[in-house]
Amino acid sequence: MNASLITIGNEVLNGQVVDTNAAWIAQELLSLGISVKEKWSVADEMNTIVEALERSHGKADVIITTGGLGPTADDLTCEALAQWMQVERLFHEDTWQKMIKIFASFNRAPTESHKIQCMLPAGVTILSNAFGTAPGMYFHYKQKHVISLPGVPFEMKGIFDPYVKKLLESVKSGPRRKSHTFNTAGEGETFLEDQIREITSKAPDCISFAYLPDIYKVRIRVDLDSDRPEDLDIYQEVLDAIRLKLKIYIVGENETTLELAIGNILKLKGWMLGIAESCTGGYISHLITSNAGSSEYFQGSIISYAYELKENLLGVRHQTLETFGAVSEETVIEMAQGALRTMNVQVSISISGIAGPGGGTKDKPVGLIWLAIADHTGRVITKKINRNRDRLLNIKAAANMALITLYRFISDAGLEA
Repeated sequence: MNASLITIGNEVLNGQVVDTNAAWIAQELLSLGISVKEKWSVADEMNTIVEALERSHGKADVIITTGGLGPTADDLTCEALAQWMQVERLFHEDTWQKMIKIFASFNRAPTESHKIQCMLPAGVTILSNAFGTAPGMYFHYKQKHVISLPGVPFEMKGIFDPYVKKLLESVKSGPRRKSHTFNTAGEGETFLEDQIREITSKAPDCISFAYLPDIYKVRIRVDLDSDRPEDLDIYQEVLDAIRLKLKIYIVGENETTLELAIGNILKLKGWMLGIAESCTGGYISHLITSNAGSSEYFQGSIISYAYELKENLLGVRHQTLETFGAVSEETVIEMAQGALRTMNVQVSISISGIAGPGGGTKDKPVGLIWLAIADHTGRVITKKINRNRDRLLNIKAAANMALITLYRFISDAGLEA
């Protein structure tokens, strides 16, 4: 079974809003064994939406739309669905009564324009929206499953799980797609592809491979489109072979990202992490704290842009800064050691560099970044990065490399406290 996704809204096309909905839905569909064959972003125009629906109907078993279910004049999804399916729109009293209750909880009342959200295509099955006024909708039209969801991400997610998920599980046909992801760090996609080429070249056609690169990181996804026991056995053999071949590059599998892998090791060791950031401005700390439970192993961070903060908060010597500058191996070593003392942690990261676009010199160009990792036993390692991209890419590259270096540092250190 395959799917087509249609994102409706001028705000997506003109770049005012980033379409995170489609990416999230695609991942959820993949977990259900449903592959996405195409994704469309279309304008708030009646004919354009109808054309997208008709085009998707000829290619997909499941059509999911997001957006265009609000009460304003540019919200045309209900009308477009009715026109495409050639059915009338009917006033849905239950939806109206629910809307009245929602507004009453804010001591308000819906306006006449809100009744537009209750004019739904005939034959609709309502998918309850616990977080907003626009209901999700399901139609079984010409042997295809058509689902329409609000564009507001938290409303869309609240309808998808559990309602859409249960619906799709009940109608799923064909082999259930299996997917496994290896999260790697430190090498590029072409290198990794070469490493496992002998494995991938011998795999049957029902097993496919995808390489999803990021800065200093690559996710390798291995998919299986078969329910045959013999193919399931081969699939497991392929996963085991890749796991063995790429052992030194794999930091985690499936949901275990680099950040989660670091957290798991720190918890196992009973260590707390402290971070001293300069050029990354807290981005490394953001990556660490994006995962629930990070307080078990993350003590905090000091963002020390100015010389005064490096000296007063981290104990970096004034002479070091004057002699070598803020962007130097000597300074990041003292920053890391200062973070250990100040935050009373077992391991620390420090980083200082020139993210750009200005501030570079001949000796220290934009993109030059130094980082250090130190632990309470006195062990210190440093790394120099020189990646001249735009400011945000330089920051992301520095943060990713800092975490990769930390992962290798605490892995190599063993499990002794």
